[in-house]
Amino acid sequence: PSGVKLTAVMDCCHSGTGLDLPFTLKRGTWIEEDNPAHSAGDVLLISGCQDDQCSSDGGGGYGRPMGAMTTALCNTLEKHPVLSHMQLIEYLEDELANGGFEQIPNLSASQAFDPQRQFSPVDIIEGNRNPMLGRQFRKKKHAKNPKLLDGGLGAMLMGGAAGFMIAGAAGKMMDIGTGLVVGGLPSDISDVRGILGGPSASILDVFHSGSSGWLGGSDSD
Repeated sequence: PSGVKLTAVMDCCHSGTGLDLPFTLKRGTWIEEDNPAHSAGDVLLISGCQDDQCSSDGGGGYGRPMGAMTTALCNTLEKHPVLSHMQLIEYLEDELANGGFEQIPNLSASQAFDPQRQFSPVDIIEGNRNPMLGRQFRKKKHAKNPKLLDGGLGAMLMGGAAGFMIAGAAGKMMDIGTGLVVGGLPSDISDVRGILGGPSASILDVFHSGSSGWLGGSDSD
């Protein structure tokens, strides 16, 4: 609600627009999302990188490991305890660049306030400036890279999914082999064979056919 303030810090990979806030600060100007989700509260997100980037570890401070942007943020606020939002993002960019990091920090907000306003994580609450609240659908979206799952990334994800399915099938077969069958224990071996698919079926047969079916192969694969 209006009059409530939240300042969030996300120093993790692909965190640029992690809170889906409608405004992003670019070169001193708030850029509104195509399909913004407006709220009445004053929400600010400081992200360690852009949506298509990864956040690095930065060696740390205070005797503990820290992310690169977290280290840069602490250094910035120690050097400049009083600064504007515009200065905050500029100093963060400088700190990261001086440390040899390619990631670009991001500043997004729920209200399009003056970026020269003094930064404070808790004070100076911005009232609601949004005439309409909720999601505004203005533009149909398409994937930026329709071939994203082609190549190594797609193979890795498909391999992981296949591994989960095979592990699940193996677990079920182990349950059947030890008599842990849904509905009660089998009364004799013929019941187990019936569960497995026939008088000559084995646990290996069912596991092999089940896994090959999931993976799109055949029993001879």
